[in-house]
Amino acid sequence: MHAAHRFSRISLIRTVTAVLLSAVGLGCAIPAFAFDCAKAAKPVEKKICANKSLLSADEQMNAAYSKLLKSAPDAEIREMLVRSQRRWIDARNTGLDGDLQGNSLSAGEVRKQIAERTRLLQDQSDKGLIAIAQRERQWLAKYAGGPFSGFAADCSFIPNDRSGTTVSYTCFGAVHVQNHDRVCSQSQDFASWQTDMYSTVSRVDGGTVHAQAYCDSQSNACNDGSSKAGWVRAAKADGEDRFPVPASGMPRLDAEMWSLVDSAWFNNCLTTPQYPAGL
Repeated sequence: MHAAHRFSRISLIRTVTAVLLSAVGLGCAIPAFAFDCAKAAKPVEKKICANKSLLSADEQMNAAYSKLLKSAPDAEIREMLVRSQRRWIDARNTGLDGDLQGNSLSAGEVRKQIAERTRLLQDQSDKGLIAIAQRERQWLAKYAGGPFSGFAADCSFIPNDRSGTTVSYTCFGAVHVQNHDRVCSQSQDFASWQTDMYSTVSRVDGGTVHAQAYCDSQSNACNDGSSKAGWVRAAKADGEDRFPVPASGMPRLDAEMWSLVDSAWFNNCLTTPQYPAGL
């Protein structure tokens, strides 16, 4: 797979759509993600089935996942866990099949990634998925909320260097929080070995959300809402918004996106009477 294909800029609209589609039916039967080796189709599935050590690691991961689901305190967190595991499986099927040159990743690297996922699923500490989701919920409760609050995630295995022989599972995307008629957003995406970060302020009017201003978060000026520094008025250029406005119906909890949240900035953005000032 060519690097240009693997690292094309994330489209947040595509991300939101994918997240919403994956959520359909979560309130019903909880899917099991173990696969039948007789039906293995993906290259990485065949690799796992052909290697006893990898197959054992996969079985341990699925056991950890099943146990974690049983410990979920409520349906919302349970559904978040299902989305999270489905997302990891999708990333495994596309991101652990080969390096940047198209060569197959080593069995050891695949085993390491499965083991790291298993450790996360087993983590019952304050760093585990359930504990993080509960902190997210507590944080979000400070604001009025609304249909345009939510997380839009795109997670994948990113090579640790240009050789692509080792990888790390990483989540990018956007966090949107609504407070009355204001929506504040932070986003990250990855392209061409660079992480791009943006902050956006939008306004809800008659059930429709409109971007008001955006800022390139590579500049510390985004944290200063008292002046125009770093912030520009949202406007269409070449027929596209500089930053897509949030959609309604996004998942409200996503523990793997918590690292994107700058709680101090969100509080200023959501509660300051005019933010950013002067625009």
